[in-house]
Amino acid sequence: MINLFIGGVRSGKSDAAENLLNRIITQDQALKPAYVATSVAFGKETIARIEKHQQSRQSRFTQAITTHELDYQQTDLLQVLKQLNTPQHVVLIECLSTWVGWYLSAENTLQQNLANFKQQQLDLLNFLKQAKCSIIIVTGEVGCGLIGETPLQRRYADQLGELNQQVAALSDHVYLLTAGITQTLK
Repeated sequence: MINLFIGGVRSGKSDAAENLLNRIITQDQALKPAYVATSVAFGKETIARIEKHQQSRQSRFTQAITTHELDYQQTDLLQVLKQLNTPQHVVLIECLSTWVGWYLSAENTLQQNLANFKQQQLDLLNFLKQAKCSIIIVTGEVGCGLIGETPLQRRYADQLGELNQQVAALSDHVYLLTAGITQTLK
């Protein structure tokens, strides 16, 4: 089962995804919840945001949740997902937007970053097609924003938009969040 939550910045998509995870694990206490955080702490503001999110996350869930914070140097998303790929796991991925951003802004040429990301994207989509665990995915909607000024901004929107479409096609349920209101798309 794959549930996709998509929306703009501060749309409520993360809260909605976390609420779904909480409902699932409350209904079946035998399930093992896992949270995969894709954001990497760079700078004081990002570190403060991550710390605030970690604190609120710990008190939010009805049972203990295993958190995996990606560092991309030693652990990437696919490695974590493969470890959690059992029917007993429910995995929340927060979020694809920062996952894409990390790969496209790595210290290589844009062409090399795109090539690396394309392989990661293919691996993720192949994993989702055969996943044994239940997965809840959060991602940002880029289709309502402006066209980026730089080649990197435009490629980011292109890649995330393409990935969102492909993940939505594989998802059992897709929810769009706008101003904290959830709309069921699929």
